[in-house]
Amino acid sequence: MADKNIFSNLTDQELLVKIKQNSDYLGIVYKRCKTNCLGFMRKMTSGKISDYELEDVFQDANIILYEKIVKGDFVLTASFQTYLNSVCRFQLLNTLEKSKLTTDYEDNSEDDDDENPNGYNSSITDSLDAVDHSNEPQFLAIETALEKMKAAGGHCYELLTLFWYHKKSMNELTTEFGYTNSDTTKNQKAKCQKRLEKIAYNELNQ
Repeated sequence: MADKNIFSNLTDQELLVKIKQNSDYLGIVYKRCKTNCLGFMRKMTSGKISDYELEDVFQDANIILYEKIVKGDFVLTASFQTYLNSVCRFQLLNTLEKSKLTTDYEDNSEDDDDENPNGYNSSITDSLDAVDHSNEPQFLAIETALEKMKAAGGHCYELLTLFWYHKKSMNELTTEFGYTNSDTTKNQKAKCQKRLEKIAYNELNQ
């Protein structure tokens, strides 16, 4: 692909067309929106959730965006920034509720102005749970890899499923597994994820 810097001035609608043709262009959206999106989430959570976890939320939002685009029926009704802020907001509201965390955030200032880096639209409630991966080879390989992990025993299966499917925070997982601190939990999760990816890769290349 040509140098993506050449396309940095594309409008969001023009960029949407490019992403449909080549997923590499999603990287422009990622770079364009990340700083403001993380700032929006920090303000929303009042520092109660670590930047590490906020980056995970942002990563998930980008996956959701891409999956929506490749389905072919996605219509971008706001800016990419507003869309990603909205998806992250929806995920965080669920996390805050499940974790019973309280913040100074007041959910009464909706602003879907595309020029506002903190804008969001409360009607956008897209989530990973709503994305259907069930027939994709990669998804099937990961599911098989998880089952193999479960059969082999150890903590990796439970750790990853609690994080991905039950949306447990690093602090919750630290308590659940009795790790020393959240940094230890992050390292364990990274090791488990690498192990999972290796098993899934072998499944795809059998």
